[in-house]
Amino acid sequence: MGLKLRSLHRSMFAQLAIITILFVGFGVYFFTLRPLLSVEPTGVADPLEVTAASASEVLSRFAFAEREQAGAGGDLEADPVLRDIKAHNPKFRYFVRVQGREFRSGEGTPFFIRLAFDRLQSQNLTKVYPGLCLTNTNSDPGGPGRSFLAYSDCGGQASYYEYAGIEHATTNAAAGSARLYGKFIWSYGGIFLFTVGAAFVVFTIILLANVLRIRRVAAMARDLDPDNLSELFPEKGLPLEVAPLVSALNQMIVRVDEAQKRQRFFLSAAAHEMRTPLTVLRTRLEIMDDGQLKDKLISDVRRLTNLANQLLKLMTIGEAPEPLKESDLVTLTGRAVGEREVVAARRGLDLVFEREVTRYGLWADPSLVETAIGNVIDNALSFSAQGQRVVVRLDKDGWVRVCDQGPGIPSEQIKTLFEPFTRFSTGRSGYGLGLAIVKAVVDRHEGAVVIGEVAGGGAEVALRFDPNIPARP
Repeated sequence: MGLKLRSLHRSMFAQLAIITILFVGFGVYFFTLRPLLSVEPTGVADPLEVTAASASEVLSRFAFAEREQAGAGGDLEADPVLRDIKAHNPKFRYFVRVQGREFRSGEGTPFFIRLAFDRLQSQNLTKVYPGLCLTNTNSDPGGPGRSFLAYSDCGGQASYYEYAGIEHATTNAAAGSARLYGKFIWSYGGIFLFTVGAAFVVFTIILLANVLRIRRVAAMARDLDPDNLSELFPEKGLPLEVAPLVSALNQMIVRVDEAQKRQRFFLSAAAHEMRTPLTVLRTRLEIMDDGQLKDKLISDVRRLTNLANQLLKLMTIGEAPEPLKESDLVTLTGRAVGEREVVAARRGLDLVFEREVTRYGLWADPSLVETAIGNVIDNALSFSAQGQRVVVRLDKDGWVRVCDQGPGIPSEQIKTLFEPFTRFSTGRSGYGLGLAIVKAVVDRHEGAVVIGEVAGGGAEVALRFDPNIPARP
């Protein structure tokens, strides 16, 4: 997880996301937050002001209702707005006087007395002077906290209310102001945010489309057959930034393919040209007088001839392959075993062929399959000591298994076992091409080859030439 986070800077999508986030942050500040700092939105007030206004509304409505009819205002103590204000403000108090009736809550001397509204009302000026109307409001009569009073005396009907001690806004007032601010911010920055979001979605779609094209090229690269470089990567439809890389890869593939063709041609020509002089040389050696020197020279020529034949076989497997034919794996395996029984007997080895079926049909190149099986048997015979047994078994699932009782194969050497000219024992004859040919034949038939150990010592090489049978060894 840590590695993935550290490599995010190499991801085009991550770079796009980071740039978008920075761009959105820049735009939100300069086009939304910065203008808002210098503009007071209409209808949005301080939550404390909203709380004070709600107290004024409740008390004014109560005073008006009581002036019209005694008891019509209800119970102020039970009013939810006033109770909410009082819950947030322990010093909150109010005082209402209507037609000589008083309603109060909280401690402290009312402004009604401190500011002599009681003496003013006692003079009954509106009754003495008909048509006179006295009104007074004060939005800050003296605290604590937010305070307010309103006095009205018209036509002999007097009403008065006041409150004080509002120092904290209620929850509803704060939430209401937040909603208004949210609407205001969205009205200013909504179009910008929508534009940025839409642009990010479009960029993402374009980026993902290009990534899919790149992944398609990557999938083709994973499936590229190093022995068949005739197919190149598609260059059409790729982003301009990636097209030069793909073009360079195609040019490299062409150069590698040409180099491989020259190498195969050289090896094939060299092996082919070696056969004729080797044949002439062996013919001339045959007419020499018998002796140890003659036998050694003939053995050396035989080994060189075998090398040339193996090189030719290895070079021709992947080039212009013969069409597959319907073949019998039992027959091919039995023929490969039969051709080596004399050699095994001469070395004091017991070569056994076991089969679970009498016939196993498959589409194959019979010559190549027989060569591959024979090479594995030759390898097992060369690693076996006198008196040991080599078993060739064909099971019902089409696996050909060659088991010996030799020293086995070290696990660290299995990876390079099928490389050309690989030899693990300097005391053995051969040039390390036999198993390379086996691997090439198996790949030609889309099969598999598996190396394992035998209980009690030895190695097992399992071959599969039919791609339709289970891939278990």
